[in-house]
Amino acid sequence: MEFVIEVIALESNVEGDFLMSTTRWLDTQTRELNEAIELLIDCVEDDSTGTIVWRNWKLEKVFEANENICLNGRNIEYNLIKGSYDQISGGSAPIEDRTVKKAIFIIVYWNGASINYIINQNSSAQKMLRKLLSYTGKNEISKNVYNFNNDFFVWLISKVYNSDNIIETNNDDLSTLQLESIKGFRGDTEDLQTKVSATGESVMNIISTLSFFLESRRLDQIKIEFSYDKHENISLTLKNGTISIDFAPYQGEFEDDSRDIMKSKLYLLVYLEILPILDQEYQSDVSNEIWGENAYKSFMGNVASEITQRINDKIEAMGNSQ
Repeated sequence: MEFVIEVIALESNVEGDFLMSTTRWLDTQTRELNEAIELLIDCVEDDSTGTIVWRNWKLEKVFEANENICLNGRNIEYNLIKGSYDQISGGSAPIEDRTVKKAIFIIVYWNGASINYIINQNSSAQKMLRKLLSYTGKNEISKNVYNFNNDFFVWLISKVYNSDNIIETNNDDLSTLQLESIKGFRGDTEDLQTKVSATGESVMNIISTLSFFLESRRLDQIKIEFSYDKHENISLTLKNGTISIDFAPYQGEFEDDSRDIMKSKLYLLVYLEILPILDQEYQSDVSNEIWGENAYKSFMGNVASEITQRINDKIEAMGNSQ
């Protein structure tokens, strides 16, 4: 399999555009889906304190009746909340110069045991959900995210690099999860002074990319493309605690659904099936000593050999062309 590296694009913040980082949160107080939906879309008071305030909320439930999808052997009932608000920063400039219109979406779902929210917010997610739900106590909303780390990212890259990229899911339908390609990664170099992202497929770009990979102490973001069951070209950007999906290349059984249903289903599929499969496979490889320090060193050695071979090939090609 070809080891493909391309640029990681920055996500947009255009209303209706789902190419944004999302986080997932568990509701420990509300236990009924329709009640959670009503709390989210009822009247929201404007902030009156703080250096950044939120005002002019407009929120609506997208689906008149809640939708259902079967994932990981469970019936998932869900709805989508979409809307906008004004984010106003402090300062003495005219208020129109300090106001930015923000888009918001929340996939709220019941998994048979609890209410969860997938929201296009990260650092402000808990505060925003508490505000929308009118919660004033403690621990009503808690994080329910995957804490991806450097070792997990390197493991993913090694799976693709070594063509060990097919994961049996052991589901009843015997479906497989296939890691198609690494589309990009980002991280800090050893001296933590230079941020690097990989791009292109030329010999020199691959050499510089792999060299960076050897020198990097920490990868903090990866973009990877999967195929799974009846779905192809699922393009995910994974960062510690956050997930975003590029819907443009997607092909699969959700294509005939409306835009909002397709994107809701795809986020639910990723959070409830694909990421649990990846996490379990990683944990299994670690516990069975398939992945660990020795495997990491072997992988790094192979990368170093690849760099050397590509440089030698380039030199030889230059000599033959003279």
